[in-house]
Amino acid sequence: MIMGRAVQEDDEDETLLRRLVLPEEERLRRYPTSGRAGGYRWFRSPNIIRLEEYRHQKLAGDSR
Repeated sequence: MIMGRAVQEDDEDETLLRRLVLPEEERLRRYPTSGRAGGYRWFRSPNIIRLEEYRHQKLAGDSR
């Protein structure tokens, strides 16, 4: 039960961040000269995958 609540809170946090933070494509279009210091970024492009997913796929592929 507690694990489900944590996942739900993570989803709510991500939803809030997506409302507050511009997607990377729009940010680059609006502010082309501003640098990026790191932090939370998200992309609308469907061809971008999260690092966690990539690492999981890579580990699953290496174990075969």
